Parts: sequence; structure tokens; C-alpha cells
Amino acid sequence: MMKKKKLSAIPVLFLGALTLYSSLAFSQEERKIELTAQGILARVDRILEYPAGQVLGRMKHVKPDGSSYTIEINASVTPEDFLFVFSSRERGESLKVLYNLGGEDIWVYNIHSIKLYHKLGIDKYDPIMATNFSFIDLSNYDLQSNYTAAITGNAMVKGYEAYKLVLKPIFKGGEYGLLTLYVTKDEFIPLRIDFHDRDNAIYKFMTIAKIKKKDDRIIPLRYDMMDIRTGTITILSFHSFDEDVKFKKEIFRSELLGE
Repeated sequence: MMKKKKLSAIPVLFLGALTLYSSLAFSQEERKIELTAQGILARVDRILEYPAGQVLGRMKHVKPDGSSYTIEINASVTPEDFLFVFSSRERGESLKVLYNLGGEDIWVYNIHSIKLYHKLGIDKYDPIMATNFSFIDLSNYDLQSNYTAAITGNAMVKGYEAYKLVLKPIFKGGEYGLLTLYVTKDEFIPLRIDFHDRDNAIYKFMTIAKIKKKDDRIIPLRYDMMDIRTGTITILSFHSFDEDVKFKKEIFRSELLGE
């Protein structure tokens, strides 16, 4: 009788060990996928960083009837702070947008009304000069720190094999309930970002239409932001980079934006 009990215990122990092994293997594989997704976000953040120095560009906002207006951009960029000055031919310099702490802290100075605004919470999602880009869109705030990512499949985007990632915001209360990100499998270049509202419906999307490679960096040169609800598109392009320009620290202080 004792031998039979020992023999009958062997399958039970084996089954228990197999179940434990399967559970550990599954959890390890799950962690591996999550780490890979966050690692991709880190590479995307690196690509989206503005090059340090003086950066010149423009935004062209096109309406469904074909009419458009253009806003010129003069950006002063350091690794932690960047200042955008927006101007137009008709009104001259109109807006200064200061990003501190790597884009996490946003200050807006309206030159014509002589008013300073600290963009907090939902106000960060206000549009810049009636375009499809919000203040947070140009902040280049760290995706890896603000979203949890998961790889949900593969896709073909603009002829490139890409990973599809779903990004869920860590901090709730923003305008974006979800982001869907498509990145190339070879160099992790972000090809497209879908912006979902709080009900998780896509209402605008951004594609990177042009890049350049310099040394060990990939630099986006053109972003197209399409608003599905209004049928408008805003084309953001950068055409000049001067990395030798140095800036005084004072220009990145919010209380001095009006000077």
C-alpha cells in the first residue's frame, strides 16, 4: 500500500512542477514583452528630441476649402528647456511658448495681450494658434515616463514593417485617453500616432512625413497632423538647425518672457 501511495504522488508532483514552470515561463514572457515595449518608447523619445541650438520652422494650417495660413517658428533649444516664438506676416510675433523640465512644465506668453499663462492639466491640450497641434504635442514630454506601452501586433505603414503599440496614460485627466503608435521594426522610427479621446475614439492622427539622418541621430523634419472631426491638416516642418548657437539662461525663465 505504501508503494502505491508513493507512485501515485509522482504524477501529482510532476503536474504541480509543470504548472509552476508554465506559470513562471508565461510571467517571464509577459515581462519581456512589456520591457520591449517600454524600450521602444525610449528609442522613440530619443528620435523625437529637438536638436540643441536654434531651430527654424513653420506651421501651415490647411482648411477643407483649400485656404490656409502660415505661422513661422523660431525655437531656442537646450536639453532641458526650449522656447518657441510664433509669428506671422500679418501680426508679427504673437506667442511665446516656454517648455521647462524637458517639456513637462509649459508657460505661454501672449505678446499682443501682454498676458502670461501657466498651462496645467487639461489646458496643456489647448490648440496652438488655432492649429491641430496642442501645446503638449510640441512639448516632447517623455512618452516612456508618461505612458505604459504594450505591443499589440504588426502593421504595414507607408510600405514599412512596423510594430503597433498601445500607450495608456499613467496620469489620468488629460485629453488623450489612449495613443496608438506605429514604429518601424528596424530603426524604431515613429511613423504615425493616433490620438484617442476619453472615449477611446480616434479624433486626430500625426504622421512623420520626412526625416534626415545626421551622425548617429534620426531627426524628424516634417509632421502632418490631421484632425478627423474638422477635416483640417497642419503641416509642421523644420528647415534650419544651428547647433553652435548658445543661449542665456534668462530666456528660459517664465517671469522674463515679457521682456
